[in-house]
This record gives sequence, C-alpha cells and structure tokens, in this order.
Amino acid sequence: MKVGPHGHLSYGPSVALGVSVKVPVEAGPTIALASSLLAFEANVDFYGGLLWLVNWDIGTPQIERSGLRMIEQMRRGYGICSSIDNTPGNLFRTDEIADLHAFISVLMLFAWDAYFIPRGTRYFMYFRSNGYIYLVTDEEDIRSRLLKHLAYWKPSGEISLYVNIGDDEVSAV
Repeated sequence: MKVGPHGHLSYGPSVALGVSVKVPVEAGPTIALASSLLAFEANVDFYGGLLWLVNWDIGTPQIERSGLRMIEQMRRGYGICSSIDNTPGNLFRTDEIADLHAFISVLMLFAWDAYFIPRGTRYFMYFRSNGYIYLVTDEEDIRSRLLKHLAYWKPSGEISLYVNIGDDEVSAV
C-alpha cells in the first residue's frame, strides 16, 4: 500500500478493484451500515486498524463544530488531547471494534472523508463526502467476498469515483 501524490491510498500500479456503497440518508440505517462494514472483519477476526480522518471541514461551520466536538470527546477517552488537525489518525486494538463503530458512525453521519485500514487485510475503506464508501483492494477474491457480505446494501462493483478523485488530481490507483 502506498500514499499517492495527493494523499490518496493505493496498492501501487496494480489494477484497482473494489466495492462502492451509498451511505443511507437516515441516521439509523447509516449506523447499521457501519456495523455491517465492521462485521466483515469480525467474521474472520478483527485485528484492529487505523482510522485516518482526511477532511472534516465539510458543510456549515455550526454543524461541523458539533461533529468535531463529538470526535474530540471520544478521543479524550483514549487520552488524546490534541486536535484532529494535529493528529488525524486513531489506532484501534483488537478489542476496540465497538469504539471503532462509534467513530465510523460519526464520520459517516457528518459525511467526512476518512480512511480505515484494517490490520492484516488486503483492502481499505475510503469514506467520502460524496455519500459513498469505497472498499478498495487488488484481489478479486476479496472484492467478491465484500460484494456478497454487503449484498443487503446493494453495493456496486464500480469504484471509478475513487480511482478518479478530482478532475485535476492524478488517479489514486
């Protein structure tokens, strides 16, 4: 895995495969989708991972401040007192899947850009402010398993919106 020139993750020159899922508009289904995303890992053991917030300055300042406040208070529970600007990443241990679910739910509800990289796997999630989640891999078997696991959410095997983030940016994968 590597970070491209515009800060987007990829598996290098290999072909990008993956799944995209539309985030529901309502809070309840959004939180349920977050649970489904993490259940994929729970089925084969959850080994923790990295949640990396990329862009949280989306929407009106009044609403975004409440989202930032939620995340900052949750981070204080881990002893992290620095701002998200200074430390945009959080590592989660194997026993912190419920905590990760809470963090992911908040960023999905506020439509922030973020990555989640599960430890010991060959895929990552990109939560995008356009209302989609992209699960990116370079292995067809993982892509097929993700499509099957997320069937209730009507996933697409199309991830071109991740691959071509921004007209003026270099392709992420």
